[in-house]
Amino acid sequence: MNIFNFDKFDLRVLLGPHKFYVLQAKQRLLSQFNDISREADEVEKQHYEKLGQFFDPDRDDPADSYEAAYQEGISHYIALDEMRNTVTLALTAGMFHQFDKALREKMVMEFRRWQPAAVDPLIWNIDFPELVELLEWTGIDIKSKTFYEKIEACQLLVNVYKHGKGRSHTELAGKYPQYYPNYTPGTVRRKTLPRPEQLKVSEAQFTDIADAIRDFWLNIPEFRNESHLRDQPEWFDKEMKRFDRYLKKNAVKKP
Repeated sequence: MNIFNFDKFDLRVLLGPHKFYVLQAKQRLLSQFNDISREADEVEKQHYEKLGQFFDPDRDDPADSYEAAYQEGISHYIALDEMRNTVTLALTAGMFHQFDKALREKMVMEFRRWQPAAVDPLIWNIDFPELVELLEWTGIDIKSKTFYEKIEACQLLVNVYKHGKGRSHTELAGKYPQYYPNYTPGTVRRKTLPRPEQLKVSEAQFTDIADAIRDFWLNIPEFRNESHLRDQPEWFDKEMKRFDRYLKKNAVKKP
């Protein structure tokens, strides 16, 4: 009996929306921030010209006008850079949400063929690392692949983006500090954590994560059968029994 099927149609259905999302995110949104340095220079120039309209050579120092215009340009650049990061983080979170939802839907479809009904709510309630453990149980290698680190980091940074401080923040800072580019970890004796608001994703990192998600789907074999099964995750039996009890307790009684 096949326990996990993934044919060319599945790949097209799952990979198509992902590719569309990434392409449109870059063309429609991220491209708006391609030239913020030039925009900042233009703001500086315009501000200097505006100050020049009220310049009094007997009273004003030209250096003050240069400095004020320069600071205006810097402020504009910083504001746009912060907005770019906010947009990139939001797009990254949306991309991972699309991927996570599609993966759970596919896993429910496949697991319900050979597991009790309780597997449906289980798959929708467990965390992403447990999803990966279930896939590896069916004989699909995930964690050993080069794309996995990018996906793991994405799952953590999305949690930080949504919730701030917590386990994901600590884990992300420890394992993937590149997403906190302005973070200095401190000394060996007294290490510090970055602030959640220091989280940053560049367009290049967004692309790397998008490519990792693409590679994840391309890595799924066409089918897995009972001969491919590995050791069942230790937590699975316990969780299945818990959800089974929940379903029986909340089942609608026939009149």
